[in-house]
Amino acid sequence: MTIVLTIHILLTLFMTGLCWFVQIVHYPLFLQIRQEDFAEYEQRNFATGYITVPVMIVEWITGFWMLWETPDVWWMINGALMIAIGLSTFLFQVPTHLRLAASPNPQLIRFLIRTNWIRTASWTLRSILLAIWLIHSLG
Repeated sequence: MTIVLTIHILLTLFMTGLCWFVQIVHYPLFLQIRQEDFAEYEQRNFATGYITVPVMIVEWITGFWMLWETPDVWWMINGALMIAIGLSTFLFQVPTHLRLAASPNPQLIRFLIRTNWIRTASWTLRSILLAIWLIHSLG
């Protein structure tokens, strides 16, 4: 279980940092790309999925494994936040990226930025929660 916990914490920290970068730097830069160039850019941007999808899948597996092995309030909250991230990803981010690839416009980009706060906040809360859990468990 120690290996599963370590992998989960490391992936959560990685995704938290990545999500903050996307929120503060990457998505706002979308507003600087010329509309006529955006569709091609967005097609190339899909390559980020080669990094994020496997990391998120392993993060989910390890997180729900920990919930199964240690069904306490800490892991229930962690699981609920993972579900919030997943819902935001599949209800907002993915469909918006697909719409942007077909028909880019600043309103969709702003929507993407606003709705990504759900993931940014959830990953941040999960990182804090896991740090507190780790300190609590070691002390």
